[in-house]
Amino acid sequence: MLERYKKAGPRKPYLIFALTDETYSLVCNGYNFPNADPAHEYDYYFFVSLFDHCWWVTGSVIGSVLGELLPFNIVGIDFALTALFVTVFCDQWIHSDSHFYAVTGVLASVLCLLVFGADNFLIPAMILIFVVISVYKLMQKKIMGTAEAARVAGDSDSEGADV
Repeated sequence: MLERYKKAGPRKPYLIFALTDETYSLVCNGYNFPNADPAHEYDYYFFVSLFDHCWWVTGSVIGSVLGELLPFNIVGIDFALTALFVTVFCDQWIHSDSHFYAVTGVLASVLCLLVFGADNFLIPAMILIFVVISVYKLMQKKIMGTAEAARVAGDSDSEGADV
């Protein structure tokens, strides 16, 4: 979503902050309504994010209040969350040209699970994923910058040869 939100201007921090599974599913297909004005694309992303954010907060408050008032057996509910993440992972795997991010997430999680244990692996895994992807992006920019510089240098050399 960082690529999609790249030109969102002052809305970008909120769009990143408010990204949930529901927002992702609505925004990942883009702003492709018939007869839609492209100038309103980031308004669409913003209001979808705001609406979903409000529903998350409202649902959390209602759930917290009702959870204290009503007895509820939550045995087995952890399976639903696992199934959700497996579904999101499979969707990314199927629709992505590169599996680098998915493989990075799995490998970092497994490595941190082995090193830190089941109770303490999540935060180190997120940090490791962030570091690996950040380094990958920096290397991509450096390689692209070097390739662009070589192309420009090659163009200027060939221009001089034609004269």
